[in-house]
This record gives sequence, structure tokens and C-alpha cells, in this order.
Amino acid sequence: GRLEGRVAVVVGAGQTPGDTLGNGRATAILFAREGARVLAVDRRLESAEETVALIEAEGGIAHALKSDATREADCRTMVTEALDRFETIDILHNNVGIGDGDAGPAHLEEAGWDRILSVNLKSVVLPCKHVLPVMRARKRGSIINISSIAAICSTPQVAYKVSKAGINAY
Repeated sequence: GRLEGRVAVVVGAGQTPGDTLGNGRATAILFAREGARVLAVDRRLESAEETVALIEAEGGIAHALKSDATREADCRTMVTEALDRFETIDILHNNVGIGDGDAGPAHLEEAGWDRILSVNLKSVVLPCKHVLPVMRARKRGSIINISSIAAICSTPQVAYKVSKAGINAY
């Protein structure tokens, strides 16, 4: 496959419980199908383990890691784990996004704003901060930060929209 021999760290590789396949899980599975070894990172270990089981059922190689991408120490550990297990990092895919507690501009509570902005932006900035030195030392790598069409469209979800626009700016 196109990613044969590559190592991908997929942040948000688990998913919210439900019947559909989430973006993070779908990405991890596709990367593995294309030959990448995958570090499936999620704040819910059982969800990351479900993703790993799906990858392994297809003959792929993956490892689950519980990590909160809004915590710097966890992001350091994420990089250490990838390097210890797979020796390198070729791809960082940041796929965390929350919107619970969002509302329109006249109804949004400060706590909802703070939580959504913090999670949606830190979960991009902190993993990048710790993966970039690895990629720079190797003079190669790919970082994929998932935004949303909400960043450029009219939507009543103010905090989510602004957080995704922030990812675009980043």
C-alpha cells in the first residue's frame, strides 16, 4: 500500500459510541489497510482498543494508547510510546473535536466556550509540538489536522466554529 513501512499516530482513533464509523477510527483503519503501523490514541482506552481489534482482524499492525491530547505530559508520552514501539513517526493525524455545550452567541455559557476551545485547539497544538521535533530531525513527515466546514459556514455553534477556524489558522 501507499503507506507501507510508515508509522501513523492517529489522535482520536476511538470514537463516540454509536452505530456509525467515526472519522478517527476510519482513518486509523485506512492507514493500516495502506500498510502503516498505527498508534491508535484516544482518551478512552477501550475505544482505541476496539479500533486496534478492527485493524488486527484485517491483518494490520496497531497498538492502543490511552492519552488526553489536551495534556502536555500525555502528548510527550504519546511520542515516546510511538518511538519505543515503532521507532519513528511518519504521520500525525489529529482528529479530536467536541461540541457539547455549544450554543448561539446570545446563549453560550462561558464554561462551554472554555471547554470546547481548550479541547479542540490544544488537541492539535500539543501533539504537533511534541511530534514536530521528531519529524524535523528526520526531515520528513506529514501532519493532518482535521477542521470542519463549520469554520467557514454559518452555524449557530459559536465555540465549535471558532475552534475549527483556529485550527485553520494554525
